[in-house]
Amino acid sequence: MIILPTSYSDAHQRVTLKFLVEGRQALSSVEWKTALSGFDMLHRAVIKTETESLTFRELYQKHVDSSFADPYIAELLNLHDVAQEHQAVRARFARAIVRRLTETEFRRQKVRETNLLLAYCLYFWESFAAGYAFEVEIFRDLSESGIRFKAHDIRTRRPRLSPYDLEIMGLRGDVKTSFYFLYVGRGQNLPNDFYITRFYEGSRQRTLVVMLQLAAWNQIDGETITSILTEATRHFPQPALIELERGSVVIADYNLWKQKILQRQREMEDANGE
Repeated sequence: MIILPTSYSDAHQRVTLKFLVEGRQALSSVEWKTALSGFDMLHRAVIKTETESLTFRELYQKHVDSSFADPYIAELLNLHDVAQEHQAVRARFARAIVRRLTETEFRRQKVRETNLLLAYCLYFWESFAAGYAFEVEIFRDLSESGIRFKAHDIRTRRPRLSPYDLEIMGLRGDVKTSFYFLYVGRGQNLPNDFYITRFYEGSRQRTLVVMLQLAAWNQIDGETITSILTEATRHFPQPALIELERGSVVIADYNLWKQKILQRQREMEDANGE
């Protein structure tokens, strides 16, 4: 038996099942925001069997994360071209997850609620897998660019759960696949100093960007142009000063940010006689 949260509406169910059957690309931006809020609500959904009672979150940790996360990361780190090769790897793991849930009878195709559970598990798996693939891409690029940084160890669960992904010049940063963390009740605060992410304009990927707290931007300095979030890249390479509900941030082109970080690190090395 599956007990859904009372706030989880028919509209949430409809877009969740559409995501399961047709994929993310079939959902409009409005439907996707509804789906995201629904997936967050499903953390509290409960599945009861003859032997145990688990929330969807607990079931995901027990039957998906604990079994598949470490092996996936291990394969990811062995890929030569993560950007080109990771999708096939994460899809293979997703098929294994479907088999696992079917074999353990947590998913029965004709029972709607179990399809919601499967959609929940696949969404969070896709988020996990894509997120760490992007993180590995960024870490490798920073290393190849000559930037000195300290990253958390993604090979095992506990270090992966660290409050930030990397540290540069005493600044704490996260790597995000998109600005999703600003929406649907997530990321009410921005606890870290900077966020490396992708900026999308409609369905088209525009560029890699870095969103920085003002104090973090001031450490590397530079002129900015006042803008709004949806037009953040319009004035590039000039960084944009954006007013959010959480306060002011600067959005800079990723390559420009790297140049400024490299310059500042070299200045610090020269000052220290290194």
